[in-house]
Amino acid sequence: MSVSTTDLPPARIGVFGGARLRYTHAPGIGTRLTEQWVRPPLHLGKSYHEDAWEISILMSPTAGLLDKDLLEVEATVAAGANAALISPAACRVHTMDAGCATVRQHYIVESRAVLDVWPAPLILQKDASIRQFTRLDVAADATVLLCELVSPGRAAFGEAFEFSQWNSQLRIYRESSLLAYENFCCQPKHGDVADWRALYPCGSYASFYFLSPEPLGDIIQIIHDLETPDAIIGASPLREGGLGIKILARDGISLRKTIFLVRNLLIIKSKQNFPQALHRAQTYFN
Repeated sequence: MSVSTTDLPPARIGVFGGARLRYTHAPGIGTRLTEQWVRPPLHLGKSYHEDAWEISILMSPTAGLLDKDLLEVEATVAAGANAALISPAACRVHTMDAGCATVRQHYIVESRAVLDVWPAPLILQKDASIRQFTRLDVAADATVLLCELVSPGRAAFGEAFEFSQWNSQLRIYRESSLLAYENFCCQPKHGDVADWRALYPCGSYASFYFLSPEPLGDIIQIIHDLETPDAIIGASPLREGGLGIKILARDGISLRKTIFLVRNLLIIKSKQNFPQALHRAQTYFN
């Protein structure tokens, strides 16, 4: 029996959304969000101010990302401004029969500016596929704390490393010179994360990049000496003023504890006045 093409369900049309944000510093006032464009499925919560910082809450109130969806986020922190982008809830990458979702991020941090990017985890559900492209352009005297968190499945459903593919590309430029480059593809069915799974069968992942004009001193050794019984930390210096950090943890609670230890060390090392809101746990850890 033949099936007419008119009987087939229509192909899903992906959703294109994202945000374009610009933060500037006003003398005597502090940092303000002076330009914004936001399109669903992203939503920009009401920004608030603390200690001359502007803290913005980005979230996805929809179910998450499906195949063909595209999110693009661009944020510029102008000279002397202090900004943070945080998320109160995890973003799910849903099961897909085919195709993938795409996330593109571009952060520009100008002279003497500070940017803290602390998103909620990406939860890679069964048969999910996602491509990420991140670019960071930073001035030599700027400070950046860039964090990424990934959960390899829904713990409540017993999922672990059942996603199809996770592609990630990261480029960091300081004064237009390439400082760091990552490009990898994880496909659990091909054994790409065997070491990760052997160490922590349901483990979570975090990546930090810290850039600062301040000297690093012995911060790498201090990080490696942290007592983290349910997490492993690796840190290495960048070519010029900064470091990259990777964390594997047994579960979300262990990841929370380890992230706080690392963040507090980096905040102290930065010699910047991070507001108390950026020292507290985000809701997705609770």
